[in-house]
Amino acid sequence: MLLRDSTVWIDAQRGNATDATRFVDARDEHEEIATAGILFQEVVQGIRVQADYERMRQVLWSALILEPRELSTYEVAAQLYRAARAAGLTIPKPNDCLIAALALEHGALLVHNERDFLALARVEPSLLVYPSRPH
Repeated sequence: MLLRDSTVWIDAQRGNATDATRFVDARDEHEEIATAGILFQEVVQGIRVQADYERMRQVLWSALILEPRELSTYEVAAQLYRAARAAGLTIPKPNDCLIAALALEHGALLVHNERDFLALARVEPSLLVYPSRPH
């Protein structure tokens, strides 16, 4: 399962080819593509043209929606933030910690175009991200 961050959805919608969009495009068509409520909001809130909004809305509604299973998902997000901070890494958007927690909880590969997820993967090795952290 691939959890696509809003950066990847937006780049794909705009026709911007990145490592992440090419990775998603190259995946098996039977691989499940997932999103989350917060990602849905991040993607559609910036779309200015109504027809583009409706088209993206339909695409997102057709994806698997990952939701927090319990309050513990938010606790994991907070622990990720705290671990990053303790390691001297700044995560400016708390939503990214929640997105990472959802990926962990659901065993999804988080496909992104943000360095915040690389930082979170540094402090939580079980967080699977693409592009991944340098070795």
